[in-house]
Amino acid sequence: MLDAQERETAFQRHLKMSANYFAAINEAGDLAWFEDGHPRRYVILSQLGLDDDIEETDLRRALFMRRFR
Repeated sequence: MLDAQERETAFQRHLKMSANYFAAINEAGDLAWFEDGHPRRYVILSQLGLDDDIEETDLRRALFMRRFR
């Protein structure tokens, strides 16, 4: 089992590895699931019990960390 620091390190690695993918989504004129305006964002917010005004990175972190519960 990973400790809190190892989980955060894994999340930071995930952010770096997915940056080009999400940049390509934006370049194609679309929104990533965590961006304001994407309908899937609100589904995830509801599932996680989070507020609509959460920062994008914090939303991604919350979903990523869910796997370690």
